[in-house]
Amino acid sequence: MAKEFLQLPIQLGHITSQQHLKRCSLNDSVTNMIRLICTTHFGENKADDSLGNELWENDFETVSNIQAFKERLSESLQNTLIRHEKRLSGIKVSVGFEQVITTVYKKRVRQRIQIDIEGTVRKTNETFKHKEVFFMGPLSYY
Repeated sequence: MAKEFLQLPIQLGHITSQQHLKRCSLNDSVTNMIRLICTTHFGENKADDSLGNELWENDFETVSNIQAFKERLSESLQNTLIRHEKRLSGIKVSVGFEQVITTVYKKRVRQRIQIDIEGTVRKTNETFKHKEVFFMGPLSYY
């Protein structure tokens, strides 16, 4: 498939030096957009406050009701994806939580959030699947 989409992050230096911007495939472009939505909190994008999700609203908070948080996060991501990723249809988002032991600096138990996104690429009618993983307390991108 032709590489017709701009690759994120866009290298603005290439524009000022009149170089070609890097391109990527349709699936890679959709993946980049999903990753951007997953790592953006509401209000961070000044042009559109609706880009983002609820995950980052709870970064340093203790989540007392995991099930309610999973449902809110899933709904938040699904609504944002439906609004901003028009190249996918039939978008379904599922969120899972798991306690894991991490040993980056010292051994500790953290909540790992796994986000699974499924849909259909409108242009090719192919099934699309993507997974993101984050850690709570404080949240960090994996």
